[in-house]
Amino acid sequence: MDVLSTIRTLMNQNGLQSVFIMTCVGSIKAMRLRMASTTDVIDLTTPHEIVSLVGTLDSEGQHIHGSFSDRTGQVVGGHVLAENPMIVFTTVEIVLAECENVTFTREMCNESGYPELVINKKTLDK
Repeated sequence: MDVLSTIRTLMNQNGLQSVFIMTCVGSIKAMRLRMASTTDVIDLTTPHEIVSLVGTLDSEGQHIHGSFSDRTGQVVGGHVLAENPMIVFTTVEIVLAECENVTFTREMCNESGYPELVINKKTLDK
């Protein structure tokens, strides 16, 4: 089971738009991380505990970072690449929340070169 596609399905089924990860524990057996300020990636292909998983998701994108420890306790972390599955090993318990009064969108940032989070107050229909 892929963690990120499962979150997307949950968002779509429940009409969630501006979501953030409150907490997450569990283990994964495969995923890909991108390191800061580079295109270098690390493929995790053995079981790893989820030490931390944080980020935001909207209808068109996400920005998620995580830290993961192997069986020796060595920790690796980085940007979770959504194009690659994040496969559950034994279990993943994740608590999500939605910011109901704002909308999350992404706009390209010339400085970072990536689509970055923009938060706008929702307009109320009369």
